[in-house]
Amino acid sequence: MISTEFAKTFDYELQNRAFALLSMSGIARRLKGDPQNAFWSGYAELEQFNAPRYAEAARRWGLNGQPTKWTKIRGTAIGATPKFMLRSLLKFAYPKTVEYLEDLRRMRGVGPDDGKAFLEYVVEQEILQIEMMQLAMNERYAGITRNLESFFQKYSDRELFD
Repeated sequence: MISTEFAKTFDYELQNRAFALLSMSGIARRLKGDPQNAFWSGYAELEQFNAPRYAEAARRWGLNGQPTKWTKIRGTAIGATPKFMLRSLLKFAYPKTVEYLEDLRRMRGVGPDDGKAFLEYVVEQEILQIEMMQLAMNERYAGITRNLESFFQKYSDRELFD
């Protein structure tokens, strides 16, 4: 059984991940061949990697992991952000992501015992997003690919639930 506090925070995180998948996939499709696409397509790839893990957690804990209409609208709209505005979007999102990491750390602390490894994964994937954003803002795109590959290798076959 999960607490109301945990359910509320994790439901928000489920919507956040769905939003990120929609928006990053939309941007990545439009930037094929652009050097900065290492960030946007990498972020979309991370969200694709996250999706089945989050779906399993939602199922285990009796939550609806499907994106709401509002999440779909926001994700689609941000996914259509014009190229000239992407740097501003990244600079806007970065401090909010750093702040949100603390919410995820708190959520990890009140989560169910059978999901400790998954909740650690949740925090680590958010840290990876922050690192990717820092690299993108400094136009160090090769580092994004290396960090993603390392993360995927670490978690590809890891069991996240007891």
